[in-house]
Amino acid sequence: MKIRFVDAVLLALVTVIAVFAFGLFPALVPLSFATGALFIVAMAATLPLHYGLMHETMHGNLFKSEDWNRRAGRLLGITMGYPWETMRFGHLAHHGFNRHDYDRPESWHEGQSYFGKAAQYYFQLLIGNVVLYVLAPLPLLLPVSTTPAVVKLMDQSPDMEWFRNAAMRTFTNPEKRRAIRIDLLCSIVLFAFAVWMWGAHWPVFALGIAARWCVQSILDNAPHYAMPLDSGRDARNTTFPKPLCWMILNQNFHGAHHHSPQTHWLELPALYSEMNVPQDGSWFTAQVRQLRGPVRLH
Repeated sequence: MKIRFVDAVLLALVTVIAVFAFGLFPALVPLSFATGALFIVAMAATLPLHYGLMHETMHGNLFKSEDWNRRAGRLLGITMGYPWETMRFGHLAHHGFNRHDYDRPESWHEGQSYFGKAAQYYFQLLIGNVVLYVLAPLPLLLPVSTTPAVVKLMDQSPDMEWFRNAAMRTFTNPEKRRAIRIDLLCSIVLFAFAVWMWGAHWPVFALGIAARWCVQSILDNAPHYAMPLDSGRDARNTTFPKPLCWMILNQNFHGAHHHSPQTHWLELPALYSEMNVPQDGSWFTAQVRQLRGPVRLH
């Protein structure tokens, strides 16, 4: 089990945060409006780090061992509420076919009502992406014989046949199905335990999780918002305060990451400098930019 020291420290930090969130915080901290608000803000602020470590395991960058990346990734996913295997499938599809039909939520097509599209877009931006992450694994609780019928519910356009075929291969795999079911069960048990530990203050815990999910949903498409349909491996590279880069694992260099997904997060700044491309504003601006709403993509 080989892991860089900084990654081990950050993984330990995320573990401590999870232990506090799922029961130790209400046991040790007197709960008031101020401490509850502090908890919710802390949960939201640490989401990029938590998901960032999970993201590193998807690309095999956190540990040298594939098995340890999978184990750590699954544990990180359980504490977020969505299984690693389904998240990894969607994320690698995003890398392989950037800007595919499911990968451009801001796209406003000819003939679509702007207001109808805007309502769908803003829901997806603010929470809908994570709602999909949470709900997508649930059909895997059904018998494997139902998988073809579930896949048929996806976009039936010829352009998405590759996605449907990949979903069939992945989600009929016995090992992956077993892992997803176990992770779902573990998440349910863990979240139920947390609600019990928080007692009458369980809404504070629920709001903390909701805050995390909202941040995750907003971050999801930010580096690609309004990028051309044929952008390929391109994505936005943005600025971020260097002393805090560990909080987002240098994912402000998202374009560099897309050009070399197997590059460890610590090496992304050097990779970006070799690319000789300009930075596209700040990381924070990239999040806010999405509030412009649906756009025509070409």
